[in-house]
Amino acid sequence: MDDEDRYADAARGWATGAARVYGPLATQLVAAAPHALADRWVLDVGAGTGLASSALRAAGARPVAVDRSPAMLAWDAAARPPGVAGALEALPLRDGAVDDAVAAFVLNHVDDPTAALAELARVVRPGGAVLATVAAATSGHRAVRDRIDVVVADAGFSPPGWYAHLTTVQSPQLGEVSAMTAAARAAGLDVLDVTEHAADVGVERAEDLVDYRLGQAHVASWLAGLGADEQAALRRAAVDAVTPVMEPYRPPVVTLVARTPGKAA
Repeated sequence: MDDEDRYADAARGWATGAARVYGPLATQLVAAAPHALADRWVLDVGAGTGLASSALRAAGARPVAVDRSPAMLAWDAAARPPGVAGALEALPLRDGAVDDAVAAFVLNHVDDPTAALAELARVVRPGGAVLATVAAATSGHRAVRDRIDVVVADAGFSPPGWYAHLTTVQSPQLGEVSAMTAAARAAGLDVLDVTEHAADVGVERAEDLVDYRLGQAHVASWLAGLGADEQAALRRAAVDAVTPVMEPYRPPVVTLVARTPGKAA
């Protein structure tokens, strides 16, 4: 596992900003489960600040969190389920340790998503669900969001190198239904459904879209270096840039619903 915690400064922004989009998406993913999750041990991999864990708890499940970032796991830790730092590519769990697994926007952070899906298949008991979402490759929805990125760039921000690798190499790999289906099958999963759809996340105001975008990990360290007045001015400029063209934000999402082979124990 990479020793660098790329999300070391991101927890607050993620929990209070990025969550405006990723929270509803996590709830929708949990709702896609092919069976009831109540009283089942469910792995929340790439748990971040606990958005999917909260959705799992609301469904009556018993989540167990894994994330690369100790800082993200530390956010509101006292109120969260058990968690451990670890990589999706080498989960710190024994074979068949959990009943089901949820991977909300984490498969787009690895170089080999098929191997990552195989690792999920390893730790989930026979017949358990493996649920995953990634951003679809469709790019049309980004036009409004990209206005925020222009404002941030004009203020002096330059993306870290790892973010370029994420956006150009890692994220596109599963961005289509056919690619997600092929990877899941190659990982040994029984694919029940793979869909692409524009997700209704309830973001309809420019302020909410700006807070979502400024809550992303790649800008966290840079934002932390700005003063409070500078941050407020940046947010106002981004809201002003988005407001004239704002429309309901509907990010295109690819969702996998699969099971591990065999009958549930």
